[in-house]
Amino acid sequence: MNETTELSHRQQSLYWTQMVELKVAALYIKHYRDYLAGWVTGIATVRAVASSSSIAAWALWKNYALVWGSIIAISQVLDAIKDVFPIAKRHKAASEHALVLDSLFIDTQLEWEGVFSGRYSDDQIVSRLHKLRKLQHDAERLTFKEGLPRKNSLFKQSEDEAKTFFKTTYGVS
Repeated sequence: MNETTELSHRQQSLYWTQMVELKVAALYIKHYRDYLAGWVTGIATVRAVASSSSIAAWALWKNYALVWGSIIAISQVLDAIKDVFPIAKRHKAASEHALVLDSLFIDTQLEWEGVFSGRYSDDQIVSRLHKLRKLQHDAERLTFKEGLPRKNSLFKQSEDEAKTFFKTTYGVS
């Protein structure tokens, strides 16, 4: 094999590796979004139950009107500022980020066909790889300004699912 052929295979390999990493990231952000959704739903449920039960308790035990009124007021304040809480903000960011990474991965799969078939020169592959990395980086920077937290169990699950995906779709893991 000559040096030019080795370089071409290296460029294809780098692109493939980035595509796999993108798939893992896309799967991870979906799992992370779903994990946060559980917390967001749980907190909303607690707020709703606290507010509703406080109203019922207030009607039954008017002697403690101040206590029940305070609980209702706190519940209303929590409801009003729910989007300020970090978990709600992270859930919204994860939802947006999941859509961006899915779209980027769809485009990357299409581009991979051209990379794999040899339709692109080495310079074009390098340029496309750079663009892919930059788009992925910019997407995360826009939605997670402080960085995306990593939960190892979700990441491992994402890696396993990506292996299955690539094995099923491309015959390689």
